[in-house]
Amino acid sequence: MKRRVLLGALGTAPFAQRVLAQGNDWPTRNVRIVCPFTPGGSQDLIARRLSVKLGEQFGQSFVVDNRSGAGGSIAADSVAKSNPDGYSVLLGNIGSHALVPHLHAKPPYNAFTDLETACWIGTQPNLLACHPDFPHDTPQKLIAAAKAAPGKYSYGSSGVGTSPSLTMELVKQKTGVDLTFISYRGASAAAADVLSGTIPMVIANIDSLMGQVNAGKLKPIASTGAQRSGAAPNTPTFVEAGFPDLIVTSWSLWAVPAKTPAAIKEKLRLGTEKALQQPDVIESMKVGGFDPGTLSVAEADAFIKTEYQRWGEVIRAAGIKPQ
Repeated sequence: MKRRVLLGALGTAPFAQRVLAQGNDWPTRNVRIVCPFTPGGSQDLIARRLSVKLGEQFGQSFVVDNRSGAGGSIAADSVAKSNPDGYSVLLGNIGSHALVPHLHAKPPYNAFTDLETACWIGTQPNLLACHPDFPHDTPQKLIAAAKAAPGKYSYGSSGVGTSPSLTMELVKQKTGVDLTFISYRGASAAAADVLSGTIPMVIANIDSLMGQVNAGKLKPIASTGAQRSGAAPNTPTFVEAGFPDLIVTSWSLWAVPAKTPAAIKEKLRLGTEKALQQPDVIESMKVGGFDPGTLSVAEADAFIKTEYQRWGEVIRAAGIKPQ
């Protein structure tokens, strides 16, 4: 009789209360890591590297679920609407948290009320590169040439509203140059047109271009980090060229549904930070130009809000209308 009463009480108790009681035992089954990108890219590889390490630590499988499209909103909405029990985790990023809210007239989720940061992961700069024969191969040369011939020079990037494409909108706004944007389905297609001489420049996450750069097929112009990237130590930054406002990174974090118990978030944070300290993880991430970070959750949340405001201003100034 007592057992039936107890089961009945558990069945009618609020879900969050039941999960809270289970928080210290998490995880007891597979955890779904929802990645907003297709397999094989740098963000997907980060998710997979960390999933393996977390699985080793906790004795449960962390399974990557790739849900690309709509700037990350499909993946983010999937997690935002999941049960707050720690079994659905989003690889949150600049798109899902700082760009989508400005680019969608009616976003399917609220990045600040439907999701909570569990752990900061790190950052990755973008890289502007050109055809080896392009003569304006430094930021100073490019800006001078673009000012002398407004609209003459074009660049390719993945579609409107992505971190690389918005980086160039910021470049144009901060320097006053007129460069022509050509939208592509992805960085590889844009890079292919640079290699063929169809367009002179491409901008993308740094890992997407380093293969061609290292092979001498593309010439790097500048990276967008605060310091030079370990993946391209000979490539200057826009900051070095005298443009301190042109610091842009594609950043990553773990986000979970709102009201996920604190005990679960803390276990996920501690496990991730332990994984990020392992030499093989550090080395593999830096090969792709990704720098593991050390921001606390509070610092990450403050940074996200700053990025949200910053990119909202850039998007509005560029005249990009929410769809």
